[in-house]
Amino acid sequence: MVSCGSFAQVSSSDDEEDSLAKTRSQGQNSRRPEETMEGKMRKRKKVSLNEESDGEEEETERKRKKDDEETPPKELEPDDAKPVGEPVKVTGRGTHYGQFEYGGNRYELEDSVLLHPEDTSLEPFVAIIKDITKKQDGRMMILGQWFYRQEDAKKRGGGNWVVKDTHELFYSFHRDEVPAESVIERCVVNFVPAHKQLPRGRGFIVREVYETVGKKLWKLTDKDYEVAKQREIDLFVDKSLARLGDLPDL
Repeated sequence: MVSCGSFAQVSSSDDEEDSLAKTRSQGQNSRRPEETMEGKMRKRKKVSLNEESDGEEEETERKRKKDDEETPPKELEPDDAKPVGEPVKVTGRGTHYGQFEYGGNRYELEDSVLLHPEDTSLEPFVAIIKDITKKQDGRMMILGQWFYRQEDAKKRGGGNWVVKDTHELFYSFHRDEVPAESVIERCVVNFVPAHKQLPRGRGFIVREVYETVGKKLWKLTDKDYEVAKQREIDLFVDKSLARLGDLPDL
């Protein structure tokens, strides 16, 4: 079973936010952005999916803070992401908002979104927006909580974890900060317990959680997660079942 510290690589509380620092889509937008009409209309920033240990994430965050302090403010361009509404709070990491606008679309906290990968041979990553921050130099950044696909979910002993449905993703508690301009669009992710039949044609499906440090899989219905993370998973499951309706048991 999962020990109490199994999923401790990322904190979930606001008080500990300063310590915070892809999956593929269903085959769309896999071309280079500059080759598409969308790419010609606006610039995109690309991101990579980095697996880091607790110490590495803390070091990365320290470097980000130093870069934020040393980077001079940049002039805002028409294609840049812009915050929407009043600030939620101000911290040493920047000014935090509940929404931002980019490419004519508005995004908010807890939206599931597709993100442009740094490696253009890959299809877009998938993440949940957990924070929206305007840095001191004017950059708009989002804190993404990542989903993994079987190609990205490595086993500790080698190889990958395998699923039967190509639309199935693994949820994770790994978070990373990326440019808001890397967002492509919203997507739908449904959290479905293992004893329920899978819905068809309704976006991505999540049935298990990928532990990026131990490289293990845990079911959504396991009850050994940390309290905050257990609450988070239960909430996702409840929202998904309310959206999907009554799913038959297997």
